[in-house]
Amino acid sequence: MSALANLQQHLNRFWTLPHHENAALNTKLKEVQSWQQARLERTHSDLFEQPKNQLMADYFLTQLYGGDEFKVLAEQLERILPKAQKLERLAKESSLEAGSMGIQAAILAVELDLHLAEWLLAQDLPVNEENMLAAYRAVDEADERRVQIGNLKEVCYRTDKHLNSFMLKKAFTLAKGTAYRYNFQPLYDFIDTGFKAMKPLKSVSSFIEPFCERELEIIDEVHDTDNGGKPTAFGV
Repeated sequence: MSALANLQQHLNRFWTLPHHENAALNTKLKEVQSWQQARLERTHSDLFEQPKNQLMADYFLTQLYGGDEFKVLAEQLERILPKAQKLERLAKESSLEAGSMGIQAAILAVELDLHLAEWLLAQDLPVNEENMLAAYRAVDEADERRVQIGNLKEVCYRTDKHLNSFMLKKAFTLAKGTAYRYNFQPLYDFIDTGFKAMKPLKSVSSFIEPFCERELEIIDEVHDTDNGGKPTAFGV
């Protein structure tokens, strides 16, 4: 299956999620996503605030972590993908695969937070740390959260590999004018944003490894009900 066909399947799944037709659930999901983004910024403040990491942190929070910006991208992709076969001839398959994986990771983030939002809405609870902890444990998707972290790591290493290949990077750069001319700008820019975010990094591992290590620790802490029922405040 081509990268773009695979991407179309991910988008089809995204548009079947129930919050698109449920205003109350959509509002609760946005509250959960805002809380999650703020939590990530607090937990990883030392990592995110390093000058070389700031573009990468922004890429994580705005591109790979769903939210309104991702929905706009999904709407744009929905319009262009049926006619996007030309793009597969313009850009290397590996770069499209990296972009497709990034979008898949963003959709998984939406799905997992949607399950939290559904539980909170059913219990008529506001979004705060105590209730988020209860929601995490009630929904009980620790394994799925670990998959999410693994996917983020894979996206970063695949994108970094592409960025560090002169031939692949050159081919992608040369495709920009044609991609824009055929209105493939949203997908091109999503992939290009990842490249630009990683460019200041000497090695992507210096960002993604400590990020993933801490997030996996937090997953264990949150789901460890034998430690008195209280994790270290979601890693803060």
